[in-house]
This record gives sequence, structure tokens and C-alpha cells, in this order.
Amino acid sequence: MSTYQQMPGWTPDRAGSRAPVGHPALQQTAAPHLRQGETLLGVFGLALDPLLPLYFDWQQTRSDWAWAPVRVLVRFLRAVWRGIWTYFLPRWVVEIFVPDLRFRRPYGLRPERRAYRAIRRPFHGGSWSGGKESLAGAVWRAVRTTPGEKARADHDAFTLVLTDHRMLLLSRKWTWEKREPYQAAALLELPRGSYGLRREVPKSWFTYRLDVVFGDGSWLALDAEDEDVKKQLSALLG
Repeated sequence: MSTYQQMPGWTPDRAGSRAPVGHPALQQTAAPHLRQGETLLGVFGLALDPLLPLYFDWQQTRSDWAWAPVRVLVRFLRAVWRGIWTYFLPRWVVEIFVPDLRFRRPYGLRPERRAYRAIRRPFHGGSWSGGKESLAGAVWRAVRTTPGEKARADHDAFTLVLTDHRMLLLSRKWTWEKREPYQAAALLELPRGSYGLRREVPKSWFTYRLDVVFGDGSWLALDAEDEDVKKQLSALLG
């Protein structure tokens, strides 16, 4: 399969107008979601930053921190117990006998990703700001709860569409969907002017990171496919 490449920013077509940025397959995927008279600027296959929270189970209060050592010990013992019988059983057994999502969610997290998160987190410099009720939290929640993936703890892939009126998030389940047209569900949209490019971003040695800042002051780290995609999206976000 040939690799599609395009220089950062918009490129003029034969008529002299600016052609949209992004893989042709993703442009076909985005086409049904465009409104009449809306101009497509770019479409990109992205993922949430690898170290963003996987889920929220409890609301932390100030008094909770006093019990932090106890909670760490209890969670460790629970993890050992789950490891003895949960991780080595077929998934259907886990679905039946462990109905509580708090115990079932870690089962969907691949061991290599557990190790990756544990090693990188102390040196990462943060993945978001604003909390789960902010616009950044809304984007996080929309991607994590993509239709068909609600039982998985590590779903983070999506397609981002930029037009002259809005930012639109579309669902994406599989890696190959970045190179072939597919039927996507609309997850979330934000009006133009409520988002932009965050300038001060910690350097990432392992991902093509770029951060999007939102109108309420919150921000969210994203992982681009490669350096070209990162430059193209950065040029459009300005």
C-alpha cells in the first residue's frame, strides 16, 4: 500500500483554491458529516496522549489524601488477587463473574501499556488540564466512550475534522481505518474559535505530541501519527 504524504498546511488545487489537508480516505470518511456550504480544511487520524487517564471511578476529596497509603496497599492487594485468577481467564468468564466495571476495566489494559505508563509518567510533564467537566474533559470522554468500545479501558483512537466552522471528532476503532474510508459516528463538535494550538508543550521523545487549548482555558495532549501530520494540524490550529 502506498504511503500518502503532503506538505504542512493547505495546498492549492488546479482552480487556485486551497485543498483540504489529510489522507484522501479520511476525507471521504468525513464527507458525509459536513454541512451544506461548510468547507473542509483538514482531517487527521489521531489518538489521545498515551498517559491521559483511562477512567474516573472516585471523586477525590481532601480527606481522602490522609488515607492514601492505605488505599495504595488495598489496591495492590486487589491487583494481586485479580492477577491470580482474572488475567488468566477467558474474557467471557471475566464478563460473567466480575460485573463491577472497576474490577473489569483493568483486564482490558494490555500489559505492555501498563509498563509504558508506569515508566513514562514521572517524566511526562502532564497530559491535560481543566478536569473532567472542562472542554478538554469533554473531548477525553467522547473518545474514551466511542460506540462499541465502552468495555475497553485503553480506547484512544479517533479522527479529527477541521472545517471553517467547527472541530468535529469522529469515531475510529481500527488502525487500518486511517488508510481506508469507513463509516464513522460523530462524537463531539466544538465551534471555531473555541480551540487553538497550545504553545508551551513538554518535549516528547516517544510520540508526536501536540496540545490543543480550549476556550475555557483547559488543554489536552494528542498523539499524531507522524511528524507530517503534527505539522499539518499545527499549521491549521495556528
